[in-house]
Amino acid sequence: MSEERLTGDETTEAGVEETEDIDALQQALAEQKRETEKYLASWQRAQADLANYKKHAEQEKQEILNFGNSTLILSLLPVLDDFERAFDSLPSESPEMNWIEGIKIIYNSLKAALEKAGVTEIKAKDERFDPHLHEAVMGRAGEEGVILEEIQKGYRLKDRVIRPSLVVVGKGKEETEEENDGESSRD
Repeated sequence: MSEERLTGDETTEAGVEETEDIDALQQALAEQKRETEKYLASWQRAQADLANYKKHAEQEKQEILNFGNSTLILSLLPVLDDFERAFDSLPSESPEMNWIEGIKIIYNSLKAALEKAGVTEIKAKDERFDPHLHEAVMGRAGEEGVILEEIQKGYRLKDRVIRPSLVVVGKGKEETEEENDGESSRD
């Protein structure tokens, strides 16, 4: 058996090659770790995006369920208004007729169906004016910012205003007593 012996130079070269191989392997490992972290971050973003999409889609679905009938409801509100105007125009001394009672029953049924769907009236008369709930169509002398008269009822569907109340709002006193006194002394 022959035994080969490495000289000092050969041993050093072998050590240097092993060190270079180790450095190359460590760099490759570090690169793989960076790439792994990048893929993990991308996967986590994709998971978060998917969760957000599902949440958003569920919210849209719920909104469609809650407010999908708003067009139909908006078309029924003028009918409700017409019933109320008809009842207001009945003479107070009119005898109770069966057909009038029948129409009142139909009106109450329509109103109950709308309430069941989540429709509620917006209170207006004697309330403070709120531009989110009311639409001012006129102003006249009266307590400033307070609704004096309701011209058309407003309605909400669940928590959303589907038709604001048309109202007359008080704009304070038009003339003060001093102005009246001043005009009288000029005459």
